[in-house]
Amino acid sequence: MRTKKAKHAGEQWKREIEKEIAKFSQHFMSNSKWVKLIEVIVANAHEIKKIQFKKIQNEKIGELYLDENSIFEFDYWDSAFEGNNSFGDWLQYKEIEYLSFPKILDSNTTQDLEKISTITQSIGEFCLELDENELRLICYRK
Repeated sequence: MRTKKAKHAGEQWKREIEKEIAKFSQHFMSNSKWVKLIEVIVANAHEIKKIQFKKIQNEKIGELYLDENSIFEFDYWDSAFEGNNSFGDWLQYKEIEYLSFPKILDSNTTQDLEKISTITQSIGEFCLELDENELRLICYRK
């Protein structure tokens, strides 16, 4: 049973997210695009080894934990992750400013950024920025 206090805190959290989103002039993602993106990431987990993200609410960089065993069968996957990130809490798709696919993972492991770009673009058009160190999938731009 939800208390009035819990309901109020949830509504406040939603208002804070919407306030942060309003600071951006360009919005490139929708929930349906997120679902397609996650499906292609899981299907290509052997190529996509590390994904970082930045939330719109702060400057912290987190990591998404998606692999070939990730299952998205619940109705909340249409709009959010549950615990599949380094912050360990709920993560609404609309909270993510960008995804980052770093090239170098450690001294022995790299990711093929061109291949990741091709994989993501196979399902739709995304705002991508590529340099020698990372591929960024931009969700919002000011």
